[in-house]
Amino acid sequence: MNYQKFTSLVVGIFFFTTAVPAYGEYKPKNRKPASDYSRGGGSRGCSSNSIPLTLLAPRTFVGKTASKRPILAWYMSDSQKVRFRFFEFESATEAKQIGESKEIPTTVGINKLKLPTEYPELKVGKTYLWQIAIDCRNETILKRAEFEVVNPLLVKNEFTTIPERVDYYAGNELWYEALEEALKAVGDGKLGQTGSSLVKDLAKSETPAPTEENIQINEKRIEYLEKMSNE
Repeated sequence: MNYQKFTSLVVGIFFFTTAVPAYGEYKPKNRKPASDYSRGGGSRGCSSNSIPLTLLAPRTFVGKTASKRPILAWYMSDSQKVRFRFFEFESATEAKQIGESKEIPTTVGINKLKLPTEYPELKVGKTYLWQIAIDCRNETILKRAEFEVVNPLLVKNEFTTIPERVDYYAGNELWYEALEEALKAVGDGKLGQTGSSLVKDLAKSETPAPTEENIQINEKRIEYLEKMSNE
């Protein structure tokens, strides 16, 4: 083998083995502001020395999913039981609870919950709210997020790899599907490289209401999301 051919071969192998798959960024364009149900609540948790209870979902705006039973995810810095509640919006300002409250054991790190079968399938065009609550020494901490169910035709099965699916869902603003696919690549409780990238995108996309209190709350949430994604 002559030197020129050998060099070309080595260079080709180098680029092949070091290529990093490109993941689509989550940059939602049409961010409908969340209701007052979700925008407040602060960033406190039971421990002031760690990341508090943090929902891995848009909170200052309404997220999107095409699933009738999406995967919901949140972060816990310690393992304790949480209470899950689910609501459907009847109007822009009124939400009714669906099903019973559900107590769920958790682990340290990322926790996932597929909408249980005892809750009815979600309807396209409807907006929903999910809530996680934990009891601290002197108070109960509530975190809420809202999402809209959009056209299920956006869900596609022709992709063969996780990077392809994450890229597609993130590009179509389907946060819940993109995160679900990213978490498939890592073990329980972990966020992983792709999940970390998505969470960083989420932190950048949050749009607080223009009040000093909401801006401060969101700054802390962004801080926690970024800290979590770097762990």
